[in-house]
Amino acid sequence: MEIIRDLSALAHHSYPVTAIGNFDGVHLGHHAILKAAMDRARAAGGTAFALTFEPLPSKLLFPERAPKLIMLPEDKHELLRISGLDGVIVMNFTREFSMVPPREFVRDYLVGKIGVREVVVGHSVNFGHKRAGNASVMVELGREFGFDTTVVGPVKVGSHEVSSTRIRELIAAGDMRTAARLLGRFHFLHGLVVHGRERGRTIGFPTANLASETECAPPDGVYATRMVVDEERWPAITNIGMRPTFDDTEHAIESHLFGFNGDLYDRRLKLEFVERIRGEKKFGSGQELAEQIARDIDRVKEILASA
Repeated sequence: MEIIRDLSALAHHSYPVTAIGNFDGVHLGHHAILKAAMDRARAAGGTAFALTFEPLPSKLLFPERAPKLIMLPEDKHELLRISGLDGVIVMNFTREFSMVPPREFVRDYLVGKIGVREVVVGHSVNFGHKRAGNASVMVELGREFGFDTTVVGPVKVGSHEVSSTRIRELIAAGDMRTAARLLGRFHFLHGLVVHGRERGRTIGFPTANLASETECAPPDGVYATRMVVDEERWPAITNIGMRPTFDDTEHAIESHLFGFNGDLYDRRLKLEFVERIRGEKKFGSGQELAEQIARDIDRVKEILASA
C-alpha cells in the first residue's frame, strides 16, 4: 500500500474507488466504510483508496475545542495499510483548503485530480467550507459529475453507535472494555520508554515509564494492560497518575511487565489497555502499596487470561 501526499504525483487508475473520512481510531464504523470501498473496487476491477486529512480539520480551525486524537497519524496509516486498501491519500489541510466549497472540492480534487468512479462515505460525513457538504450533498454531486456514491452506516455495537466521539467518551470514562468493542481492538498508547524515579523497584515491582505521544489517554487508575515488544504482547499492570503514596507531583504512566527482564529504555512501544481495575489511591506506606499491588496483579492476570 502506498501513501500519497501529493495528488499531482498520483498515478492514473482506470477505476478509483475512494473512501473519505478522518478515520481517527480506524474503528468498526470506519472498517465498514473501508470494506464497502474495497468491495466496490474489487467488483469493478478497480483501485481502493482512503482519502484523509492532516492535521485533523478542527485542530487547525478550532484548536481550543479540538478533540484529542485517538491515535497518532503513523498508527492510523498502519491500520489503514493492513486493512487491505491499495493506497491512502493524505491531504494537507490548510486554512486555504478549508475555504473550498463542497462542489469545488468534488470537482477539483475528487474528479479533477483523483478521477473517482465511486465514492464511499459514512452517514455523518461533512466536507467543504463550513462543513456544508454531507452525505446527501455527495450523492447529488456524484450524479452531477458522473460517479456513484455509497453511504455507509450507522454501525452499532449493542446500544452504542460507533463513532470516534463515542469512543473518546468511553476512554475518558475508563471503560476500556466497551471502547475495545467499538474499536474492534484494544486502545493503545504509543510513546518512548523513559527513565523515571524507579519507585517501583523499591517495593519490588520495577516499571517501564511510557512518555505517551498519543493524546487520548485513559483517566488515572490501575489497569490490566499488554506492552507490545517486538510484535510480542507482554501482560502487564499499569498505573496512571501521580503516585500519591510517595507524594509525587509528576504524572506518569508506569507498567510492570510480568516475566520480562529485558531493557526497554529509549524504545518506542505500544501499551494496550484491556480493563480498568480501580482508581488511584494513597496508601499509608510503601508496604501497604506493595500488598495492594500484589492483589491487583492477581486480578490483572485473571483478566488478561480471559481477554
